[in-house]
Amino acid sequence: MDVRHTILACLAIVFSAMTLSSQNRAPSLYLNYQDRSPGDIIMNTLRVKSPSPRYTYYCGLLWNGGQDAGGYCGMQEHPSGRNFIFSLWDPISTSDPITADYAHPDTELAIFGGEGTGLRSLNYGIGWDTDQWYTLLSRVWTDYLNFSYFGFWIYDQNEVSWQHMVTMKYPVPNLRFNTATSSFIEDWRGNGYLARTLHHKNGWKRKISDMNWMAFEESYFDRVYPDAGTVKYIENYDGGVIDEDYYFMTSGGNTDPITNEDDVMLYLPNEMSAPLFPNAEINTLELVVENNDTLLLTWEVNHSKSPQFSYHVNIYDSIELSGEPLISVDTILPHQRNSIVDISLLPPDQYVLQFYITDLFDQVSNTRMVSFDTRDDLGNEDSAILKNARVVPNPVSKSIHLYLNRKLEDLCIELVDLNGKLIMNKKMKQVDYVEIPVASSAGLYFLNLKSKRQKKTIKIIKH
Repeated sequence: MDVRHTILACLAIVFSAMTLSSQNRAPSLYLNYQDRSPGDIIMNTLRVKSPSPRYTYYCGLLWNGGQDAGGYCGMQEHPSGRNFIFSLWDPISTSDPITADYAHPDTELAIFGGEGTGLRSLNYGIGWDTDQWYTLLSRVWTDYLNFSYFGFWIYDQNEVSWQHMVTMKYPVPNLRFNTATSSFIEDWRGNGYLARTLHHKNGWKRKISDMNWMAFEESYFDRVYPDAGTVKYIENYDGGVIDEDYYFMTSGGNTDPITNEDDVMLYLPNEMSAPLFPNAEINTLELVVENNDTLLLTWEVNHSKSPQFSYHVNIYDSIELSGEPLISVDTILPHQRNSIVDISLLPPDQYVLQFYITDLFDQVSNTRMVSFDTRDDLGNEDSAILKNARVVPNPVSKSIHLYLNRKLEDLCIELVDLNGKLIMNKKMKQVDYVEIPVASSAGLYFLNLKSKRQKKTIKIIKH
């Protein structure tokens, strides 16, 4: 039994018996790409042509039929609304369940596969529109606990925005996208008198063997035949390549196979060596020191750039970042936007934290650096206040914001450059917040905070 027929057997679990007994469905059409090499990333870009009849599944990626982690993802014209779907079928080598490690706030999760342990996700909240391109991407990785994780992302080319839909935790280690990838168009209810059209382009797989990208340049166009549920419309279909730009499949209505009949190899040339998406970008990073033994990090990313895959923290004892970092954290958590770092073993001193992320395509983002101080002077109330002083953002481009957890009766603020030149001197009373312009040139500065009894220095990096 080939991959396509294995998947069709699985689909029978999902679609109702009424679907199979009907003779009014539009024929199911497939594009079977020739990417026969295990990979860790697969992606495809879809556009549903208007009009789009209800009860149509526009599948962009289908993989691993008859194996562990067999599954598919795509877009559905559902009676409840237009959704993005990502599903993994029941494990074969274990009876342990699939769970969700992360789900977008609008993503609905349900057991998938009859009485089995597969998992289905549907996202109606984000939605999709006809005549617009959407990139669907899935990446798989394994953690130290011997689980495989399958993440699913959507890139809306009109909105120029990525969305992380779901990450599923699969109870088998070291899984990959092992089979050739397919796409399909399916009428699951039986309104074959209506035509539906799907476009595909910029399909890719990243091969495990050499980490190079393989474009979906060749595709075998196929129709499910015979199929008792499509008797009335079995000859109403078409498929091919348009202007060397995209594949198309049309099923149902009065469609005739003018371009191609099924069982034909299609060719869509791609001159690129890899998909082109800009590097991930960190928008903001905030750091809070708690009790001189814990760092709390919070950050935001630019959703128009490639999504976060992992994040990286390095702590040094010099602004030059010389030598080996004293502490390093490298964590694969695509959805994570905060981290707790144990610094209890660091001697009391001033330190610099370096932070960056790696995106889905293993591209490195911009780097953020923030200084912090673990020196502890607990002699009086002023010391306790200055100890918890926060400066954001740091690095800074225009102005920094100084926050104190309680009001200080008197505070002198000095901004000094690396050569000791006084840039700014300001005296304030009853202060717990102040905005400080940093209009100087790029470089390293020192913010001196002086009360009547204590002082604290914070390193400031100016872009």
